[in-house]
Amino acid sequence: MTKRNNKTNLLWLWVALSLGCSSSATGTASRRDAYALATCTDTVTCCIQRNPSMPEACGLTASEAAAHMAGVKTAMEEIAEEEDAPAEWDDSHNANLPEWKRECIRAYGDCKTQGWKGHCFSCFEYCKGQHEWPINKCRPQKRGD
Repeated sequence: MTKRNNKTNLLWLWVALSLGCSSSATGTASRRDAYALATCTDTVTCCIQRNPSMPEACGLTASEAAAHMAGVKTAMEEIAEEEDAPAEWDDSHNANLPEWKRECIRAYGDCKTQGWKGHCFSCFEYCKGQHEWPINKCRPQKRGD
C-alpha cells in the first residue's frame, strides 16, 4: 500500500512541479524581455534585443548585429524627428471656401495643436467675423511666455 502511495505522491509532485515551471516560464518575463518585445521592429531585431551578448543565437556575427541595430536606431530617430516636425495641414477638402476662411481654419488648427497663447475658439470666431486672425490675441508662445 505504501508503495502505491509513494508512486501517487511522486506523480502529483511531478505534475505540480511541471505546472509550476511551465506557468512561471511563460507567465512572467524579465524587464529586458518585456522591453525587447515592446520595441522590436522585426524578428531579427527582437532576437538581438533578447540576446544582446549572443548574436550567434540569431544567426549573425557581432558586426552584423551591430550594423543591423545601428540601422534600426537611425530609422527610429528619423521617425521621431518626423513626429516632432510641425504638421502640414491638408485642407484640400476646403478648396471651395474663400481663402480668408481657409487661413482662419489653418490658424485655429495651429493654435490648438501647438499650444498657442490665447483662447483659440474665440480667436477663430473673431477671424470668421473680421476675415483675419487676431494675432495680438492668439499667437505662438514666445520663449519667455
